[in-house]
Amino acid sequence: MAHDGVEEKVTSIIATAVKEMTGLAIELTSDQSLIDSGILDSLSIVNVIKCLQSEFSIDISAGDITLENFDTIGSITQFIKIRTG
Repeated sequence: MAHDGVEEKVTSIIATAVKEMTGLAIELTSDQSLIDSGILDSLSIVNVIKCLQSEFSIDISAGDITLENFDTIGSITQFIKIRTG
């Protein structure tokens, strides 16, 4: 899979999930902590993971859901790039 546009897709998925859950449109940066800032909580992470699995045709196991992999858009993008080869 080409890695072009992965970060943009990840950003869009997260922004959409946040808007659906809160009604708020937010500005996201690649190094902003999604967890510490409260942008993502446990319920929204589940939604984001489902969307990522669908968008990128990958499986994400419970063991993959770590702060290291899912704290920032940048870390999620890296995780996706590794998974999609």
